[in-house]
Amino acid sequence: MSYLAELVGNPGAERHALDLVDRVEGVSVEGIDRRRLGDAGPMLDGRARTAYRRRIEDLRTEVDEVLEAGAVERAEALQEELDELVAELARAFGLGGRERAASSAAERARLNVTRALRTAVARVQALAPEAGDVLDRGLRTGAYCAFDPKPDEPVHWIVHP
Repeated sequence: MSYLAELVGNPGAERHALDLVDRVEGVSVEGIDRRRLGDAGPMLDGRARTAYRRRIEDLRTEVDEVLEAGAVERAEALQEELDELVAELARAFGLGGRERAASSAAERARLNVTRALRTAVARVQALAPEAGDVLDRGLRTGAYCAFDPKPDEPVHWIVHP
């Protein structure tokens, strides 16, 4: 809820996920920009990405062939494997197909802050659906997070520190 309060209390202000964590959690690393800390490189290298794509193409072809042969159970098993591979490939890339870095402080912050914000919005929606919907529509998550409510929204927020 603290991340949400920080964003709602400063509508329109973009906060990098790491800055949001620092501000809310009180973490202060003097003189160090944690966004510039290293990482373990891309989650998938070029060869792994190519191998994933080839296997996905092979599975799609195999699923079609198995379905034509009438082996529905085998097709379902292949489809499960295909879905898992596609999900894994999707985890390795962000919006616009940008590679995500493994073991990156910024990536961990992005995931954790996004998860925490979505949980907080769900809590509000459970108690006050209209207010929760306003939050959901105005909330942007990712590497940079912000709350941008539309001027004509029926709910106006007052955040007390």
